[in-house]
This record gives sequence, C-alpha cells and structure tokens, in this order.
Amino acid sequence: MGEQLDIEYRMAQAERRWGCVLKRKNRNEAAGPCPLCSLADKDGFLVFCDGGFWCRQCGATGWVDDDKVKTLSQTEVLTLRVAKLERQQQEHEERLSRLEQMARCQDHLTYHDQMTLERREYWHGEGIFDRAIDQFVLGYARQCPTCHECDSYTIPVFDISRQLVNIRHRLINPNGHGKYRPHMPGLGTHLFNAQTLSESRKRVLILEGEKKSIIYNQHGWHAVGLMGKSFKWNPKWFEWFAPHGEIVIALDPDAEENAWTLGELFAKRGFRQVRVANFATKPDDAIVKYGARFEDIEAILTGSRPVWSRN
Repeated sequence: MGEQLDIEYRMAQAERRWGCVLKRKNRNEAAGPCPLCSLADKDGFLVFCDGGFWCRQCGATGWVDDDKVKTLSQTEVLTLRVAKLERQQQEHEERLSRLEQMARCQDHLTYHDQMTLERREYWHGEGIFDRAIDQFVLGYARQCPTCHECDSYTIPVFDISRQLVNIRHRLINPNGHGKYRPHMPGLGTHLFNAQTLSESRKRVLILEGEKKSIIYNQHGWHAVGLMGKSFKWNPKWFEWFAPHGEIVIALDPDAEENAWTLGELFAKRGFRQVRVANFATKPDDAIVKYGARFEDIEAILTGSRPVWSRN
C-alpha cells in the first residue's frame, strides 16, 4: 500500500474498485466525482500517484488498494448532503450581507480624496492619465482593511448597474501577503468595468486585470477586466455580453490557453463573433512600455482569430 506507481495505474484501480471515471490532471494526480458520497464536484475526488485518495467534500481519505474503505450508507450520504446545503445557504446569506455593506460603502470616495499629486504619480507611472484616475475613482488608502500593516492604492469595482461590489487594494509593500487584497473577505468574483456593458458596443475587449482595462478605455476602446489569476467566470456575465457585437479576448501571452478556453465557452453559448487576439507582450506594455499607436493595436485586434478557426 502506498507504493509509487504510474497515475494511469491508480486511475484504473479506482475505476475497477468503484466504477468511477477519473481524468488525469498531471503526472501525479487524477480527479473526478466522488464514488463514496456523490457530493463532490467533477474534480472534487482526488487520487494520487502513491495510491492515496481524498474527497474535498465528504473528507473521505485512504488508499485505493485498501479494501477496508467502504461506500457510505444512504443515511450518511443524506446527512452530508443536508449539511452541504446548509453550508451553501449560510455562505450565500453571508455573501449577500457583505455585498449589501459594499453597496452602502463610501470608502472609495475617501480614498480618492487622499490622492495627492505624489500619489497620482504612481498611476501616471502605470500609464494611467489624470482623467482616468478621476473617471475610475482610483485612490490611496493609508491602511488596507484586510492587511492592516500595509497602505495601498485602491481600485473600486462596480457591477453592470454601477453598484459598488468591491474595492481592490494594490498593496504598496506586500511583504508576502500577495499583491492584491479585497476590501473585505468573501465578496466573490467580479468583472472589472462591467458598467461599460450597460450600453450596446460594436466591440468589447476582455483583458487581464483592472489596470489594462483602464488603459485601453482611456485610449478609446471599450474593455472589461478579469480580476485575479484564477480567471473565474460567472455564467451570468454571458447575459451582459449578449447585446454587443464583436468580443475580443486579449489576455497576456502566458494565458493564451485560458483565452481560447474562455472563447470556447462563449461559442457554446451561441456567440458567433468571438475572437482571440495574440499580443507579443502584455497588452498594456504594448502601449505604455513600447509606445504602440492606436493603429498598431487596431491591427492586432482586427487580425485576431475567430474562436471557430482554432481547430
């Protein structure tokens, strides 16, 4: 038990034992639905190269070649399902409460008022003009609410109805805390500059991050930004893009696969004018660092590939 073997062998063991079908995630790990509780999502049950397994949902753990592990009874599964629903309901209510607090929050205005000429120089150095600093209500916080030992530059985030849903804090001295922090924990994932989608556009850009979105908007394009490195996509956002014409996904060069994956999600929802742009560098660096002109960027955008052409 626990002997290091090929992950394909462990996948076959699990399938023979429980009848579950797993997908290989990497050379040492496979994942799929949990055969013990049927509660985990499609990747919630993990099998490892050494023969160990673990379910994120029910917590079951052990070895795939240990016949002492039994499938949970119907009563045990029902108890876990009820507990899961209760947790989900509680998490949903807590998140709604935090979003209600954010909707009433005025801290972003205070932070914007604290923007001295010196503080504005930071945004200038990032390629952001004064008019965009004011338009997007960028600011400075002497103390980040979720990382008290750090001051931060702030970026308020609004939903499509222009309701405040978060304030992103760019820590000035992260000291191992991560570059960005939310205004309060548990606010969920949002799309930056979603309010630009409230009016019909001929073309909308999807970029990686808030600053890129701001830079492209100030240069004449309509752009939204994916927040964070996980690229979590909320299905309700598809509705926001429905009234618009062409959608161009222009992520960083190291995220090209994520760009195509997102484009395919749009295509599956029936969007026909979805393209993926190929930048040789980060889209904001093309303008700020390398001095690309409007027509240079337009050439890249018009030369972007339709999602259907990938294969």
